[in-house]
Amino acid sequence: MTALFPETGGFLPHHHFWTEDGLVLERERVFGRCWLYMGVFDETGEPAELTADMAGLRFTIRRDAAGLSGVCRDGDRVRPLEVNRCGALVFARVAQKGGPTLAEHLHPYAERLAAMSVNCVNPEPPVGIPFQANWKALVENTMDDFHGSTVHPETIHPAVHPDWQTHLTTERFGANSDSCWRLADGTAGWWAKLDGKLRLAKFAEEAVYRHIFIFPNFYLASFYGSVVIPHRVDPVAPDAAVLRWQLFLPTTRLETPRERAFHRSTAVYLLTSATGVINEDRPVCEAVQQGRPAILGNGVYGRRERRILDFHTAMLAQLAKSPVTEPRP
Repeated sequence: MTALFPETGGFLPHHHFWTEDGLVLERERVFGRCWLYMGVFDETGEPAELTADMAGLRFTIRRDAAGLSGVCRDGDRVRPLEVNRCGALVFARVAQKGGPTLAEHLHPYAERLAAMSVNCVNPEPPVGIPFQANWKALVENTMDDFHGSTVHPETIHPAVHPDWQTHLTTERFGANSDSCWRLADGTAGWWAKLDGKLRLAKFAEEAVYRHIFIFPNFYLASFYGSVVIPHRVDPVAPDAAVLRWQLFLPTTRLETPRERAFHRSTAVYLLTSATGVINEDRPVCEAVQQGRPAILGNGVYGRRERRILDFHTAMLAQLAKSPVTEPRP
């Protein structure tokens, strides 16, 4: 495999993966100024409030008759938030002069995400799984399309088509990207049978596993053009993070007790499967974290791993920006 390096920028300094100084800088220049995914408000009016803790910042979003509003708390410091939506997906950033709009930040995936978010119905309770690893290790892990055969040989690997050279495609647009892998024939058949029983709502006719990453810490996974799972990686400490995600199983056939029971058992199966995959990722990320201080140099990346390098380039560009000019009250 030919080694390729970023067209621009370079590698994020290693100390950003284990020092408090690195996290402090990221707190202000990444999480204190970027658009961040907050969650989903469903059509029933629930929940009334969304909260998030990232890198020591506490975000609170409220919905009322006047619309969406929120604040960011950093100790005694309280700053207003700009809040916007992409379909059902709620994003917020610390209010500031200038900077990209939400649509510009999501480019070129705003329309695609909005279409996928239509399926954010029939929600399961949110899940948070802690990792003893820096948040960026989790981001790098999820961008590595090739770890399925080694880390997930009995879960992810058999579920996707073995011919990855033909059926794995990746779009890269700077900090954002979309990876799409055709499902294995057996997996696609399983979803087709499920569709026959539950009549899945679909945002697209596609028998694929899709994974859209939005800088800095959000990705939306989908299966079979139907099930969607928003994920967010929340920094907790230089060597700790929480992966938060929520399963939506959008079906149109929930009229009888039998159909509702089948929906419930299917959701439990999918939740258990997803948790199992994440629990396979966790020891790998934690082992990488433990070895970070001992590394001797940068890794070698192949053509299929350039999303990781794009992430490093985007982080460097974001950290180099001058302090935010906050609007006057």
